[in-house]
Amino acid sequence: MKAVVYEQYGDPSVLKVMDVPKPTIGPTDVLINVKASGINPVDTYFRKGIRQVEQFPHIPHFDVAGEIVEIGSDIQNWKVGDCVWATNIKGASAEYALIPEHLLFPLPKSVSYEEGAALAMTFMTAHLSLFDRGRLQKGETVLIYGGSGAVGHAAIQLAKRAGATVITTAGDREKGEIAKQAGADQVIFYKEESVVDAVGKATNGQGVPLILDMSLSENMAQDFDVLTTGGRIVAIGSPVDNTPPLLWRQLNMKHASLIGVLVFTAPKNVLRQAGKEIAEGFEQGELSAYIGKVFPIDEAAHAHRALEAKTYQGRIILSHED
Repeated sequence: MKAVVYEQYGDPSVLKVMDVPKPTIGPTDVLINVKASGINPVDTYFRKGIRQVEQFPHIPHFDVAGEIVEIGSDIQNWKVGDCVWATNIKGASAEYALIPEHLLFPLPKSVSYEEGAALAMTFMTAHLSLFDRGRLQKGETVLIYGGSGAVGHAAIQLAKRAGATVITTAGDREKGEIAKQAGADQVIFYKEESVVDAVGKATNGQGVPLILDMSLSENMAQDFDVLTTGGRIVAIGSPVDNTPPLLWRQLNMKHASLIGVLVFTAPKNVLRQAGKEIAEGFEQGELSAYIGKVFPIDEAAHAHRALEAKTYQGRIILSHED
């Protein structure tokens, strides 16, 4: 089968399209014909060797949407021809991908394959951050950094759907408008105003009980300044060169919780429930994927360059269809 592959760590030029063996299905797996796959920042960490792959040659990427072409002997709830999406899988950018049943979710008819691949890890990360790890409650206010980014954009939609008030940040007016369209109640333009002052004004000095932070090393000090007593900070994203010193005194003084999140290590039952709720939100038309650019699969190297250069707002997607 045709697949994107790299055989060594390096810059985007190591990505090639090659013929590789088709996966062999197991009793609890399904095999899908991949129609689209999504690229995330973490994929560039693996490609560079910041994080290690299991072996070479390696088929990259974790987000996928496509059509089931074969089911394992123990599969009861899926059939050949079903359209699906998944995240946290191995080898997404190939003609066929093998997916464990617990990672598989239905793709609504109103959602394209490209949108299915775009929603996968971003919405799963946002959902786990808000609800499983952040314990967001209806009526609470949440500060979500980077509302025009893929995870931030998804988190805004999910938080609003859950009845929360959303404050977010943006670097310029264009990004602020993207965040507002996602549903943000207030956008803080952090290059023009103090996040601490703006959050204080928006909350009448009370602060926020929950923060989703994609750049903890840059924001930790001000996070504690705007956090309520007993509040929660969920740290999203963790390249190894981005480790801040932990402000223990501030953490203790605020009686606060600093919480990690990672889709790759989340329990199966948590992933299953999150995926179910995400699929329902898309089925009901209450959630939407945010795509920046779709590249053909043959241009995977160009897609990685675009992601690293931040050329586009929104998800970078590979189309597997001619």
